[in-house]
Amino acid sequence: MNGSDNLRRAIGLADCCELIAATWRFPDEQLCAALRGGSYTADAQSCLEDTGVDTGVLHQVADSLVHFEKRAVGDLLALLKREYSLLYMAPGPDVSVWPYEAPFRFVAEGREGVPTLFRAPVTLDVERHMREAGVLPKDARREPSDSVWDEFSFLAYLYGNVAAALEKEDEAAERQWRGRIGAFCREHALRWLPDFMARTREESADKQRGCEYAALSRLADVVLGAVAADVRVQDVSAT
Repeated sequence: MNGSDNLRRAIGLADCCELIAATWRFPDEQLCAALRGGSYTADAQSCLEDTGVDTGVLHQVADSLVHFEKRAVGDLLALLKREYSLLYMAPGPDVSVWPYEAPFRFVAEGREGVPTLFRAPVTLDVERHMREAGVLPKDARREPSDSVWDEFSFLAYLYGNVAAALEKEDEAAERQWRGRIGAFCREHALRWLPDFMARTREESADKQRGCEYAALSRLADVVLGAVAADVRVQDVSAT
């Protein structure tokens, strides 16, 4: 893969991760208008194409999102807010799917008791990765930094810096940022986000909750697959 291909791929991965980060924040009218108007699907296909995802997969993504374009923005917003609340915002231990890495892994590992937010070792280590890279989430004072949206935003930031290094032809900086991506994915993002998306689909199978986030999770899986493939390529290149 030549330099321009590497740059395009890095930009595509940054854009993909930022799109998924926006998708997993609490839904708002802007998200619903993009889903309803088709610009969300177009953006998803465009950035995935830049990552080198197969054309057949791009068609599958479009097919999984087309039903969002059949609902009015207000109706879609009410639907997403309800489903999001039922999936991710129940009080205390009644949460169906924790949208934060530390409590999600706590439950997935079958540990007893109530998971800790903010001061959990996993959360603190996510913050360490972020601080060492020179960034913290804007909502760090209000939300644990190991949320789905903040981890995807961090990956977008890291890939953005890879792209900047490639534009400057700064190989040392590129290696440094790619090293950060590999470490964060191995220690955090890829250790739980694929399972989080799978759990979202499982819980969305309950029609009382709705199934919109099941469809969105399939797009997230494609993005995570592209990230994982990129990390593997870089690991091979480094050996």
